[in-house]
Amino acid sequence: MTKKFIFTTNSFVLFIIILLCGCNENRLDVNVSSVEVKLDIKHFETDLFENKIDNYLFAKKKYGYFIDDYTQGILGIPGDSITAFNQLMALKNNANMQKVYQQVNEKYRNFKPYENELIDAYKHFKFYFPNEKIPTIITFTSNFSFYMNPVGEGYIGISLDMHMGADYKIYDYVNIEKYWRKILTPQTIVTNHMLAHCNDMFGSTNLHNTLTDEMVYYGKLLYFLDATTPKVADEVKIGMTKAELDWCKQEESSIWAFLVKEKYLYETESKKYEKLINEGPKTILSGVPDGSPAMLGRYIGWMIVRTYMSENTDITLPELMKNNNAKGILQQSGYKPQ
Repeated sequence: MTKKFIFTTNSFVLFIIILLCGCNENRLDVNVSSVEVKLDIKHFETDLFENKIDNYLFAKKKYGYFIDDYTQGILGIPGDSITAFNQLMALKNNANMQKVYQQVNEKYRNFKPYENELIDAYKHFKFYFPNEKIPTIITFTSNFSFYMNPVGEGYIGISLDMHMGADYKIYDYVNIEKYWRKILTPQTIVTNHMLAHCNDMFGSTNLHNTLTDEMVYYGKLLYFLDATTPKVADEVKIGMTKAELDWCKQEESSIWAFLVKEKYLYETESKKYEKLINEGPKTILSGVPDGSPAMLGRYIGWMIVRTYMSENTDITLPELMKNNNAKGILQQSGYKPQ
């Protein structure tokens, strides 16, 4: 009885130790309370529609390269910089643009909650990349352009009219596909922004040669979100519904088996594998079950990178992001879902 009691007690102690260690296994659960971050956030939509900017030189001084990128690029107004800006001054009085601004302003008048989320994300960013600069953040309305997060000289934009919620009625009239709308929500403001920043920094590491290159690159982007937005739900990070992500989790081993069997991993013709990467209502590809969500390749890439980082604990986030050897990451991960 005594020996059995001692054994049981030791087992309980061992269980507690394992439990406590297990609670700290998430290497991305870092303390950023001492990291100092100050964001420069400008609200262009307010300045524009509340008539706080009325001449090009003032707008250029305050918004830098963004003002030309906005008029000539996002809105596609022809002409030189000043001509395009003057056209914008007339265009902003359009009744439809005014209506959208009012709705955006009503929803995002108090931007503080999103600012706090951005601060937390950039605290995590600075924890891993202490020497990198934080860009100016510029919110704006895009006239429903898919320039949701334009990246320019010294800034990254946030298109607020493209984050109005999946049930925003105007999306019905501006030809935005329903499958897109699940990411056009307030919940994706920070993740979409951080993805844009990450892609700007590390886009050159995607060699675009094979499906594995594409999968692992998207996996790295999503792992970057794991690191910088650790409290955000996985379905928000990848841009799926919870049901779609649950499907991927349940069928992960089957998806992997399909990719291996059909020799997709090192396929070099993008037309043959792009349906496994691209957004859409579902994956339409021979051999894939009907009703499969889109972006199966991104999900598998994410799981590969998560496995790689859990198996190679000496690799830092900057080292991962700079690594362009997707095949090597796959092989060193030992990824093989059961």
